[in-house]
Amino acid sequence: HPYMLIYKLPSKWYIPLSLFFSLPLLSLSQSLPSSQSLLTTSAAALRTREVEGQKILSRAKRGWVWNQMFVLEEFTGPDPILVGRLHTDLNIRDGNLKYELSGEGAGTIFVINENTGDIHAMKRLDREEKAEYTLMARVINKDSNMSLESPSQFIIKVQDINDNPPQFVGGPFRGSVPEMSPVGTSVTRVTATDADDPGYGNSAKLVYSILEGQPYFSIDQYDGEWADFTLLHTYTLTHFLTKPRWSCISKIL
Repeated sequence: HPYMLIYKLPSKWYIPLSLFFSLPLLSLSQSLPSSQSLLTTSAAALRTREVEGQKILSRAKRGWVWNQMFVLEEFTGPDPILVGRLHTDLNIRDGNLKYELSGEGAGTIFVINENTGDIHAMKRLDREEKAEYTLMARVINKDSNMSLESPSQFIIKVQDINDNPPQFVGGPFRGSVPEMSPVGTSVTRVTATDADDPGYGNSAKLVYSILEGQPYFSIDQYDGEWADFTLLHTYTLTHFLTKPRWSCISKIL
């Protein structure tokens, strides 16, 4: 039998989990490879400017030290994975503050070190099960147990890796074309789906092709439409849906 192939374009197999913050006085701080950039602003930088020969000090806006830590979706290792770090630039002496975490997965999936603000993932994460987690961070005084700032919400987003096989929708498919139809007549259309994230790289991008069946048929590699390229009688075609690690089969009768 003729065969058709559909495959997924290669995609990166890293950077699947990142931590995003929107905190007024808290910031995310983590170690990154030297090749990655670090965005830094001073929390209490003093700037000088000349006004009619006099130096005037002006205080810069309170700011951030911000970057991202990445871990693989489906990553399994002997130790908890460092996701990120909460950090405040409040001037608290003697380390008299601690960090607390609440929200989705707090205390079970995600655990925070109350002294350093380090957040660790304690379990393997799967984007197809849950794509993001909404949590709340706050910094409190150890003695009074009072919040030093209002709680701030942030999101841990699980980024995708190419870990799901594509699937044909239905099948076997049936198509027909009148005898003596002109070359290029549309015969049928096959469709496929993929559970990976369509918004992340090429993880869910499918490409169709015919393994066997030429020169009688062709297929649009991106939308799955079959076309008649010669005068035909009756054929049974088997087509493939694959990507570099996965494949599946269906027939057209």
